[in-house]
Amino acid sequence: MTRFAALSLPRWPTDRLRLSRTVLPDSLACPCVLTLSGAGGERLHALTAHGEAAGLTRGMGVADARTLVPALKAHPADPEGDRAALMRLARWCGRFSPWTAADPGEPGLDGVLLDITGCARVFGGEAALMDRLVGEVRALGLEAHGAVAPTLGLAWALARFAAPGDARGWAGANGPRGVLDALPVEALRLGDMAATLRRFGLKRVGDLFAIPRADLARRFGTDPVRRLDQAMGLEREVLDPLQPRADLRARVRYGDGQQTLDAVKDGAARAIERLCAELEREELGLTRLRMTLYRVDGQARDLIVGTARPSRDAAHLVRLLNERLDRAEIDIGFGIDLFEAAASLASPLTGGQGDFHGAGEAEADMMRLADQLMARLGREAVMRAEAGDSHLPERAGRFVAMDGQAPAWPQRREVRPLLIFDRPEPAEAVAEIPDGPPRQFTWRRIRHRIARAEGPERISPEWWRAAPGSGPGRTRDYFHVETENGRRFWLYRDGLYGREAGQPAWFVHGAG
Repeated sequence: MTRFAALSLPRWPTDRLRLSRTVLPDSLACPCVLTLSGAGGERLHALTAHGEAAGLTRGMGVADARTLVPALKAHPADPEGDRAALMRLARWCGRFSPWTAADPGEPGLDGVLLDITGCARVFGGEAALMDRLVGEVRALGLEAHGAVAPTLGLAWALARFAAPGDARGWAGANGPRGVLDALPVEALRLGDMAATLRRFGLKRVGDLFAIPRADLARRFGTDPVRRLDQAMGLEREVLDPLQPRADLRARVRYGDGQQTLDAVKDGAARAIERLCAELEREELGLTRLRMTLYRVDGQARDLIVGTARPSRDAAHLVRLLNERLDRAEIDIGFGIDLFEAAASLASPLTGGQGDFHGAGEAEADMMRLADQLMARLGREAVMRAEAGDSHLPERAGRFVAMDGQAPAWPQRREVRPLLIFDRPEPAEAVAEIPDGPPRQFTWRRIRHRIARAEGPERISPEWWRAAPGSGPGRTRDYFHVETENGRRFWLYRDGLYGREAGQPAWFVHGAG
């Protein structure tokens, strides 16, 4: 059966302010608020417990708040920073479930959602998992509460609105209905609709159950009915995880954090070996390995290793990862207690047989070299040549990342010079009219007399690339020429004489 866990962080903005060390801890001992500027001036956005105890409320003007608390400490709020930090915390919660999602909301409603289906037995049951999750989050310095339920809506409601003793799970003679009856209407995630329901005297979820569904939808819309069905499990609601579900992953967990680089390499190697064993059973190979290192203090670091073609060679992948570890300057902190290796990109891989000439082994060695260069220099620094979808020389080939293919130059039948310029350079040429080869040309202020010429190779314009309202472009006639002093050039005439141009232009496009 599907099980969900919800983590509630009622003081997330102010807790993050305190943990960021941008203010002294003593300043949070007195009433402290976070403010946002709006049409009505600066207003209170989030409060500490001391601020609430002093009678302050969200939405109150800062000037009014200072009349109640003259010693008020006000700091600017950072909603975007809060949301980004909550995403990082959701990543950290990946040590309890691979499927987590940040759940930002108004101050007091922030949290993290987890799909813990099949994960509880690893920790000794749901109660033990929640005890460890909430305990470790509180150890980070955050106020936190948690709950487990068979639906996302019920877990969310229990974590935020149930009494601490009732938030561990759900029970009652009437199942979820017995738990929801006593909760406030805000527990249904209705936003501003909850205030509307309260104005009509509907303060508890049980009050909504007493109204026929058709009447409830007719008066207040379909949102209350949909949220009720989701909390009861009558309408399916799934978690949209922060990390996409990897096809294959392997984890290695240590009771104590690994505190040296050699120990970290050893833990990562064990995770890779387990992952490669899974890949072999599935007859798959990976082209991108993601190694996630979870520190005991809550930080997580990702390292990405790519291969030029699918591989499940554990020794090779470990060497590539060690290259990254040696250069990434990993901050181990108090130790790394969890290693996760995931095959971000996997494809079928079956055994192959080399030929008698050793060509297969040579290609494999070249691909391993490319993998090592990518690990050392970066994936963007190692490229392969690929044929382009164009006959124009400047677009006939390009360099792309080595995504599972061996490097190879475009195989074309046309003869090309050793050097092709990125952009053709203008030249002045003397040639027979209308389409004869050039006899001499001036390029970069130097005149060249031509001894031999070969061509033309005619390339038509790409009419489909023409800008709206403009012509289709000009035809090019390319010539391979050799000058009297032995130099070779590649020239072309831009435009057909008398048809596309009154006086065609000439360009030098290559040499050698």
